[in-house]
Order: sequence, then C-alpha cells, then structure tokens
Amino acid sequence: MNGGNAQIPTLEAVAERARALLPMLRGQAAATEANRTVLPATVDALHAAGLTRICQPARFGGYELGWDAPVVLGRILASACPSTAWLVSIVGPHAAYVGRFPLEAQEEVWRDGKGAVLAGATVARGGKIRRDGDGLRLDGQFAFASGVDHAPWGFVIGTVEDDGDAVTCLLPRRDFEIADTWHVAGLRGTGTKDMVFKEAYVPPHLFIKTRDLVAPEPPGAQHSDAALYRVEYVPYVATTLMGPLLGAAEGALRAYTESTKTRVGALFGDRPAASLSVQLRLAESAAEFRAAELMVEAQMSYLRDRASAHEPVPQDQQIAFARDRAYVTRLCVTLVHRLVQQMGASGLYDSNPVQRMFRDLSAMSQQFGVGWDRNMAPAGRLMLDIENETQHFWKT
Repeated sequence: MNGGNAQIPTLEAVAERARALLPMLRGQAAATEANRTVLPATVDALHAAGLTRICQPARFGGYELGWDAPVVLGRILASACPSTAWLVSIVGPHAAYVGRFPLEAQEEVWRDGKGAVLAGATVARGGKIRRDGDGLRLDGQFAFASGVDHAPWGFVIGTVEDDGDAVTCLLPRRDFEIADTWHVAGLRGTGTKDMVFKEAYVPPHLFIKTRDLVAPEPPGAQHSDAALYRVEYVPYVATTLMGPLLGAAEGALRAYTESTKTRVGALFGDRPAASLSVQLRLAESAAEFRAAELMVEAQMSYLRDRASAHEPVPQDQQIAFARDRAYVTRLCVTLVHRLVQQMGASGLYDSNPVQRMFRDLSAMSQQFGVGWDRNMAPAGRLMLDIENETQHFWKT
C-alpha cells in the first residue's frame, strides 16, 4: 500500500499507534465535548503518532496510505472519542485534495514537511467567490470547517459568481477568521466552525476547478504513483465516514455491555444483566453491528481492488454503495439508540458514554453522503429502470 518505501509505516503499524492513544482519548472524551473542539494536547498526540499524515504525499513527509486508512483509523479512534476520529478520518483526507493540486500548491502548503490539519468549508453562509484578474477573491462566511482551530491551512469549495464554475481554493490561516458557530447536539468536539474571509485573494496556483480536482488523473497525479491521487475521488472519499460510524457504534456497544455486567437497579436492587429483554436487545444490537461491519468490509474490498487496477467504479455500483452506506448508518444509529433506551434514567446523562456516542452518531447521520432519502431513492429508481440524474457538488 505504501509502495514498499521503508520510511513509510504500514497501515497496521499506524493502527497500533492509534490503539495506544485510546486510554487517553476515553479519559478526555467528556472534556473534548465540553471544549467543543479537540484538545490541543490531543492534536499534539495525533501529530506525534503520524495520524495527520495518512493522506499526505510521501514526497512531503506523508504516508499516502490509501483509502483504507481513514476507515480503519477512524473506527479505532471513534470507539473512544468520535470527535477525535473525525479530525483524522474526515479532516485528514483533505490532504488528498492538496495532493491532487499542481505541485506548486503542494509545495506551498507543505513547505515545512509537517502533517498539517486542513480545514474545509463547503457551504456558503453568505460567502461569495468572484474573479479578480487571474485569481479569485473570497468574501464572507463559509460553514462547516471541522478542526479549523488547529488548521494552518483551509480550503473552500464554492461557485464563482461571474461564471458559475465550481472551484476548490486553498488559503493560509492568515487569510481567514473563525466564527464560533458550533453549538450543537452531537459531534461537539469536532470544532466545526465557520471560516470568515474579508476580500481574501487566491492566486492562480491555489485554486482549481473542482471537476478537474475530483476526476481521474488530476494535475497532482503526475507527481505520484499512489492511487490516492489518481483515482476518481468521490467513490472513495465517500467511505471515510464509515470508520467513525462503526467505531462509535462499537464503543457504545462495549461500554453498555461492560456497565451492564455489574449494574444493579437503583430502585429494586435487581441485575439488568439477568433480564431476558436486556439479553435479547443486546444480542440484536450486536447482530446489527456485525451486519454493518460486513457491508463496510465488502465495499472497501471492492474499492481497494478497483484502485489497485486503476479501474473506474461504474455509476450503478456507486449508487448501490451509497445505498449501503445509508443503511450502515441507520443500523449504527438504531443499535445504539436501543442500548440507550435500555439504560433508563442513567442513559440521560451527558457523562454516559453510550448517550454521548448516540448523539455523535445522530449527528453523523445528518451528513448528505449517508442521508436516507438522498441515497436510497436512486437505488430504488435503478431497480425500477428509471433513469437517475447524475448528482455532483460542482457544475459540469
């Protein structure tokens, strides 16, 4: 996966580093949520473990481990702290965006060779992009920039007012302010705030048409043999949410099981573990988790083979995988909701890790890439031989 470069660790080695952080992450999960952004000490630990380098090109000190890495590492980390997993699995792959840019942009972003956090905003909250000579000007507010407090660089995907082109722009931290808008029910610790620009100039080498960036063989492909920067982007990046989803569900399942083994009812002194209904519902949740796990494994295996062969993913298969990701999301949310309900009044406390995992999973389920109606309906139309319109987040 790393081309045999002895200087680059294997995914298995990086996964071990992630597992070593779990006790710390479990201990800091409540504080991370209260802080509403990942704690600085945690970010330092992620950097030290190389977890922010997983999608960064090797020529700039990265590991370019491929699309399995965000899923595998996200699952591990989310079992302790979904917000921290988000920084690695969702924000981390933004480095692959940069790796698909022309070399001049990559050199500017990674001139220090460090694994940088790159926060990305994709929703214009009154923000505008317009032409200015050969460059662009950004003005106003753009939303949902996870991890922005820790990001020396940011990117914005938006539409140019003058001509309707969708572009992806890279901007250094000095070019934007942060609006603290992240007051939410779930994934509080991700720090998904807004980026605010005041007539920020973007030179030509720091922006690209988004359709060119996500297409097979983008400009950066000529500087790397890694499939990470060569394959069509969308079918692969869509999988990154699967790691935090599985990890949060797995963490909740483990926390519930361990606490229920020894829990004694407050009113009657009974042992919930001895209840048939508890046993049945726990087993049902475990079965749903296993089903979700198998669906993700099947999808990743298929994509891994396609990437290795540099073969495109057919549109019909992309639709089927989007359906499966939506179903995996529902399974994870449902299985943890069942566990929370089984905990009675103790399941209401924010300090309860099962309840926290449920809120985080509920927040994940709002992502457009796993939304039920958006991703199920095309699969149904496909089965009924009804034509699907191709949906993109950029104009063609």
